[in-house]
Amino acid sequence: MLKRLYPPLRPQSVGEVLDTGFQIFAASLIKTLPYGVVMILAGQLGNIYNLASGRPLGRFTPRDLPSSVVYVVSLVALSALFMAMMLRQRAIAQGEPTSMRAELLRALGQVPAQLAMFLFSSLAVLLGFVLLILPGLYVAVALSMAFPALVFERQGPIDALAYSRRLVRGNWWRTNAILVVTIVMLAVFYFLVLVLAAIAVQFARGADLVLVSAASTVLVIALGAFSTPFFTAMTLAQFGNLKVRHAAVAAGT
Repeated sequence: MLKRLYPPLRPQSVGEVLDTGFQIFAASLIKTLPYGVVMILAGQLGNIYNLASGRPLGRFTPRDLPSSVVYVVSLVALSALFMAMMLRQRAIAQGEPTSMRAELLRALGQVPAQLAMFLFSSLAVLLGFVLLILPGLYVAVALSMAFPALVFERQGPIDALAYSRRLVRGNWWRTNAILVVTIVMLAVFYFLVLVLAAIAVQFARGADLVLVSAASTVLVIALGAFSTPFFTAMTLAQFGNLKVRHAAVAAGT
């Protein structure tokens, strides 16, 4: 039986948080793969629309009402699926049953709050970078836990941002270290996969172009399906640890 991984029983070190994140990722990978795959497909709705309408592939920009509808549907789907994935990971980490219907319904209901929070946090980080680079980095890390606060604690956009700032206060360097390690590991993973893909292309010279394109598409989907659950697992482990630390400080222990 999987031990309860969220929240931790005590404050954890950086290494322990990373280990917990790995355990959550390993325990939830198979059950979150459907979300990861559908998220990649939702992100490609713009390109699918371009292909269907005879437009060239590239950066998707809404130009008319139909393309605007596609853009909004893609954005809402990505937001809801990302939140649903995190809800599923938390349930698995807590040893609780999962329900795709319940996860999606709750996530869809929080999409407006998520988009509003993303706007507010982006403006805050942008303001920090306008002032100086270091304030921008500080704000970005200080608000990095706002998303799980909104999803798990059902807080509004402003409350989630304020809650994240309280959690990170006194733990900024620890939070930043875990974020940096997570990003570096994802970058190394992507680099290794791209190197393998380049080697495969060398061996596939002369192969059917359609086959190579199909293989590339599968590779992109696989990258997203594995990397997104990894990032959310690390975020969940980080959030749980910060909550425990914050509670310990509040209790004076």
